[in-house]
Amino acid sequence: MLSQYLWISLLFAVIYMFYSSDHHRQILIKFLKENVDAAQTFFMEFNGEAIRKTEFDSSESLFTTDDLKRYNNLNDGLYLSVLGQIYDVTKGEKHYGKGAAYNAFVGRDASLAFVTGDFTEEGLIDDISSLSAQQTKDLYGWIQFYKDNYVYKGKLIGRYYDEDGNPTSEFYKYHEKLKIGEQEKSKEEEKKRMFPPCNIEWKIDVGTRVWCTKKSGGIERNWVGVPRMFYENPGSSNYRCACVNIQSKLYNENKGSLREYAGCAKGSTHCTIKQTEDTV
Repeated sequence: MLSQYLWISLLFAVIYMFYSSDHHRQILIKFLKENVDAAQTFFMEFNGEAIRKTEFDSSESLFTTDDLKRYNNLNDGLYLSVLGQIYDVTKGEKHYGKGAAYNAFVGRDASLAFVTGDFTEEGLIDDISSLSAQQTKDLYGWIQFYKDNYVYKGKLIGRYYDEDGNPTSEFYKYHEKLKIGEQEKSKEEEKKRMFPPCNIEWKIDVGTRVWCTKKSGGIERNWVGVPRMFYENPGSSNYRCACVNIQSKLYNENKGSLREYAGCAKGSTHCTIKQTEDTV
């Protein structure tokens, strides 16, 4: 009975130290880190939100390039790496097994090829410095896909993580470019809200038909708009069909980037563009 009271007293003393001050908390954490498993069990049982398990996860698996190469068969497992994060894709054998469409990704980090689709040896590499900010954002989509669908196994020592599993300068460069991609995406989405894409269809005997509705381009609004050629980049000959509210201030501010389709009524919500017409 006495020993039980001693344990209870010790428990309350530890709890008091943890919550009494930052200084005491740091001392306690430093002590408990000497026994990671004990620390995890104690804090997760007492309060799962107090300290996350990952803060103590110093035993995360680290793989060398040669280690990863071994996981290219069903006996050992099918592993791949994307930006230095390794996933077990064995359950996706029909996609990643021998002869399957994505087998080239197995046993290596071929991050670049996820975006470029270049499955040559020169393309199956982890160097993504050639990608644009928007392409970097596309690659992030793959990382989320693997997180959501496959088991994470650890980190690959090399370009993105060092021998201790800490992020390298390349890792931070990627995230800086990713931020730029997010900003560019926001600007692109804002342009689509301002000038929603037209509905478009093509028939061999009619040509291309463009038209606007209150939901065209997937952008719901309280106006319909009229089709216009929208040159998003000054000096470029490329354009897209945009629905424009010609009664708006926005239209007046961007007239220089908008042109009417030849042969179409100025205020019409739809327009048929004959193949023989020169719309530029």
